[in-house]
Amino acid sequence: MKLYLKILNLAYESIFSNAFRAFLTMLGIIIGGATIILVIEMGQGAKNDIDEQFSNMSVTTILINAPASEGGNTSKLDIDDIESINNLENVVISVPQLSGKVTVSSGNIAESFNILGSNTDIFPMMSVDFVKGEAFTDADEEEHNKVAVLGATVVEELFGDPEAKVVGEEIVLGKKTFTIVGTLKYKGGSFGPTSIDDSVFTPYSSAYRYVLGKKGKFNINATATDIDLLDQAMDDIALTLRENHNIKLGGIDDFRIKDMGSNVQAAKDSSKTMSLLLGSIGAIVLLVGGIGIMNIMYVTVTERTKEIGLRKAIGAKDKHIELQFLLEAILISIIGYFVGTILATI
Repeated sequence: MKLYLKILNLAYESIFSNAFRAFLTMLGIIIGGATIILVIEMGQGAKNDIDEQFSNMSVTTILINAPASEGGNTSKLDIDDIESINNLENVVISVPQLSGKVTVSSGNIAESFNILGSNTDIFPMMSVDFVKGEAFTDADEEEHNKVAVLGATVVEELFGDPEAKVVGEEIVLGKKTFTIVGTLKYKGGSFGPTSIDDSVFTPYSSAYRYVLGKKGKFNINATATDIDLLDQAMDDIALTLRENHNIKLGGIDDFRIKDMGSNVQAAKDSSKTMSLLLGSIGAIVLLVGGIGIMNIMYVTVTERTKEIGLRKAIGAKDKHIELQFLLEAILISIIGYFVGTILATI
């Protein structure tokens, strides 16, 4: 054991007797190690972002929107489709989303935020909690009342504290004054195309009449009764919308239907592909670094022929000399990867 410790010590001394050459040798390992650690962190970060983004929707959520037509019909997707979708057997509920950007002001502070017009069912669908106040009501929708629920970021930007007591205060959306009836806890992620925390929620009729009008982007979010009935629910919705919009058999749909599960899977596949690509780059860098170590160690052996001869003359065996050079290569690799790991985490 003492012999092997002595050999290890000799390998250590040999490396640091020519520290600059050792640094150049391990540079490829440092870069490769740092790259792999960064790839792992980026992959995990992307996964967390995806989980956060879609955490507000279940796998039974169905997204219905009206993409720009390409030679097809002008979309007729609107609020009247909600009742038809809600009457379907395999649909629990559907809610409208009329969204757009608007300047929101309170006192001397004015910021641009999302406005989302919907009905009161959107709040349980988003699984949000209220800090203060409550959701607007069906009566607010029917009477076009100018009331609003604010996301946490909106409250913080306008009033300085995401938990500020602002229920009953007034804000200006565009040019219309609305009364705050509730504020939401920080949620993270988005609901359809809209960030929850960066949004102002109003009754659909109020958003349409006073703020967005026909300039708003209209979407519908629906929830299927069960994951096993998701495809059937999507087919039923498509059939209903075709009937509502008078689209004949073989005609071009003026709407697009997607399930949330496919969106999540597509995002995860994209993240996985990017991680594999970056990981491959890191592996190639490590391989090049390993080849660099091999070449330098070969040159080192050639340069240290006299040292090798001297050690053999005083009784060192070939296996002990080989072990020393092997340990030098291993130490350079370990130190290089350790330094790369530290750099990647800084």
